[in-house]
Parts: sequence; C-alpha cells; structure tokens
Amino acid sequence: MQRLSRFEVLIALASAALVVAGALAGVPEALGAHPVWVRQTGIIGGVGGAVVYLLLRRAGLAAGTLVKIAAVAFLASAVAAHFGKDLFVTSFAENATAGRFWYFGWFVLSGSVAAFLAAMIARFR
Repeated sequence: MQRLSRFEVLIALASAALVVAGALAGVPEALGAHPVWVRQTGIIGGVGGAVVYLLLRRAGLAAGTLVKIAAVAFLASAVAAHFGKDLFVTSFAENATAGRFWYFGWFVLSGSVAAFLAAMIARFR
C-alpha cells in the first residue's frame, strides 16, 4: 500500500469535477446518452472513476499503467454504450439487455474519462 500525496487527491478531485461539469453541461447527451439519466451517469461515473483511480494508485499501480487501463475501459464502454443504444432503439425499447448496456456503458465511460484524466496528469506532471 502506497501513501497518496495531496496533489494526487487534488488531481482526482479535479478530474471528477471536470466530468461532472461536462455532464451538467449536457456533453454526454450530445454524444448519445439518454436525456433522462445523462446527469446521473456523469455524476456517479465521474466520482466513481476518481475513487477507482485513487484506490488503484494506493494499491501501487503506476500512473502509466492506469492510463492504459482507463483507455481500454473507455473504448470498451464506448462500444457497449453505442451498440447498446443502437440495439435498444431498433428493438423499439423491447431489448432490456441492450438498454442496460447503453445505461451502464455511460457510467463506465464517465468513470474511465475521470480516471484517464487523473492518470494522464499524474503521469506527466
């Protein structure tokens, strides 16, 4: 277990704040998230991503490794959200599994953006 510096905690808070601000401004909605739960996924996902970043850093993972993990999580969640939305819409809202992929994909997408931002700042500071 590694001790976290105050700077790293501030990095995580700032990255979460950026993702939450983007969600409140409607960025995910413009990118394809459902208007009803766009703020919910952005707020919970952004804060969750910052917490996951801090836990993994405390566990001893290097910032460079976290950049890679967050990038893979971002790509996977973007694909899940995109295809989940497409399948849900083409099924006329009857494919509940596709709807869940769309919904939870946005949580992970928001979290991975927050973790990616924090890891990139920590890596190149």
